[in-house]
Amino acid sequence: MVSRRSVLRAVPLAAAALAAAPAPPHRSGRSSTSTDPVRVPPDATTMQAAATAVRGFTADLYRTLASTRAGGNMVCAPYSVGLALAMTRAGAGSTTADEMDAVLHAPNPRPDALDSGLNAVDQALAGRYRDGDGTRQPRLTTANALWTRLDLGLRPGFRDTLAGYYGAAPHPVDFRGAPEATRQEINAWVSHRTNAKIPELLRSGVVSPDTSLMLTNTTYLMAAWTYPFIATATAAEPFTRDDGVVVDVPMMRGPFDTMGYLEGDGWRAVDIPYAGGGLAMAVVMPTRDDLATVEANLDETWLAALSTGFRPTTVQLRLPRWSFRLPAELGAVLGSLGMPTAFTPRADFTGMSTDPALYIDNVVHETFIAVDEKGTEAAAASAVIIRPPSIPQGPQFFVNRPFLYVIHDRFTGVPLFLGRVHDPLVTGPA
Repeated sequence: MVSRRSVLRAVPLAAAALAAAPAPPHRSGRSSTSTDPVRVPPDATTMQAAATAVRGFTADLYRTLASTRAGGNMVCAPYSVGLALAMTRAGAGSTTADEMDAVLHAPNPRPDALDSGLNAVDQALAGRYRDGDGTRQPRLTTANALWTRLDLGLRPGFRDTLAGYYGAAPHPVDFRGAPEATRQEINAWVSHRTNAKIPELLRSGVVSPDTSLMLTNTTYLMAAWTYPFIATATAAEPFTRDDGVVVDVPMMRGPFDTMGYLEGDGWRAVDIPYAGGGLAMAVVMPTRDDLATVEANLDETWLAALSTGFRPTTVQLRLPRWSFRLPAELGAVLGSLGMPTAFTPRADFTGMSTDPALYIDNVVHETFIAVDEKGTEAAAASAVIIRPPSIPQGPQFFVNRPFLYVIHDRFTGVPLFLGRVHDPLVTGPA
């Protein structure tokens, strides 16, 4: 359970696709309202290092989470979690900052290299997908906000970093006097930007009179396949799980067309493009061992090679239709990855506020994905909670066994969502 005594709530993040919803506010150098912060112009020279950092953190987080859920479906959005932690890192110091930099694979030696690089990645994605219609071109928009206790004193450097690099404007709210109304306000903000796929990120009791600060981020994705599957051809077919159990699942057929294909040591993959050609879903199947072996070897180099290694091939594709939702608490996982100090009273977050002795209580994450004949809908939300010490010729790709999937941007090489399908019929944790 999330502590009711949280003082600083941070960073819900979310992503969603393919359903009609009001467009979220833009997050770019171009302000959508007069109160939006002015973004620092993107420094293209920092983008590649940031993309590498995102891949490194993505691999570490997914690999660790996957090992804790052997034999079950998996989905997460490390890109969102990474942004949440990066914003939190902007207020960290000493050992806390060093450990967070290591976990986030932060570039060196510039202190602001990670902030600058993520700003460049974010604005590159916004420039490419912000104005998409979700059908001919994906729509991808992001927004950040800083929710603060009415009397909280923010460090100017922290406030300026969040405004300039992350576009997060401060919103003073009455955490002390009206915690429930504030919880509902923030949940509504998140729900609106995730097309209601994450309607209650902050559960009852999570926001308390002790809450001091919360950072929120949302990412909205709407994307159709370049080659829609043939809806009338979808039929029940057998799918063999890792435990040997065979289940009948709705199997989509087609498209029989050219797409990326790649073979590696013990696996092969197909890259299914979304309309516009920039985003794609890489589907990876083992050829020798079970999927856990492939996942155990997943690292930054593997993700980079996956993003760039596909070669056009005519593929006969069959893919299950599935949807899945997974909430997770990431505090213990992140601590084990190398940032334990942030979760103890020894944490140094004095760069955030004049309030002393803040530390991370937990990191809460929830992800949803739905894949059908038209495209993909995905949503993720995260909270970093800080408290005081208190048929053509070509390969057939019949996805009838557990598989890994990676939704990624082909231009930057940034993975956005990762997951595993053990049983397409399972829609949530047991």
